[in-house]
Amino acid sequence: MDQYDVLSDVFSTLRLTSALYFRAELSGRFAVEVPAEARRIRFHLVRHGTCRVSVSGQEPVTLAPGDVALIPDGARQILSSDPSPTPVSLAELMAQGAVSDGVLRTGDGAASAGLLCGFCAFDESLDHPVLRDLPPLIVLRPGDLGAEPWAAAGLRLLHLEADFAGPGGTAILSRLIEIVVIQAARRSVRVPGGRPAGFLAALTDPALSRALAAIHGAPERDWRVVDLARLAALSRAGFARRFAETVGATPIDYLTDWRLAKARALLSDTALSMDDIAERCGYRSVPSFTRRFKARFGKGPGAFRRSRPGA
Repeated sequence: MDQYDVLSDVFSTLRLTSALYFRAELSGRFAVEVPAEARRIRFHLVRHGTCRVSVSGQEPVTLAPGDVALIPDGARQILSSDPSPTPVSLAELMAQGAVSDGVLRTGDGAASAGLLCGFCAFDESLDHPVLRDLPPLIVLRPGDLGAEPWAAAGLRLLHLEADFAGPGGTAILSRLIEIVVIQAARRSVRVPGGRPAGFLAALTDPALSRALAAIHGAPERDWRVVDLARLAALSRAGFARRFAETVGATPIDYLTDWRLAKARALLSDTALSMDDIAERCGYRSVPSFTRRFKARFGKGPGAFRRSRPGA
């Protein structure tokens, strides 16, 4: 696997999915409080007008048509026309019947902003470094993506599809939201100066990326730190230190976490036997796999599989 295959493997195993909340037509002076909710990545695309987005601990940003705001980790946020209005909770607006035919309408006077609002969800029991590295607020503006035509094209297509609202639009928009979220994750986890940081830094590090590709390509192998260090062409101590400092976990902890993440995906998405899943995830016996899985997630793999929808 190359570095982007690893990133694709991560998002696939996290079981990233997306859905739309509603379209919003906000008039006059408005302020809507969107409460904290699980660990979803909230998504707001401005279709027309302007909208101010405020997230606790961050400088508020004003979005223009075509701009997108992503708020990871299900954080509370306020969507407003300006700083002055007192926020009204989204739950209160919904209780008052403000959402009709998939459109949230609030405020008086002329139209101020039109939004497309949705979210990306993932397996919330998993805490992969790529999620931990995301900043509290991500803003994508078409004018800032001139050097990244692939990201600009995704954003533009999302905006066009939102305006088109033709047959199949909901399915297309959901897929486009996932694309934009992955593109945002790929570009946003950077330190000042534009260099990648955290897990993305590991993927662009020639030494660490070889080790990560090995872990993702063959999680069933009995990897030792010395084996991974040899692939990285580093000393054992130098590799272990560099990996932990960059990824935020030791090589063996990362390997263990990844095996269990793969196991959850296989239990959810396949009919493989417990023996097959244990073997594919690097465990020599079902009992040892069961003990490790239950210690991490609070229930055994069999109980987890039975609890899944449609089991």
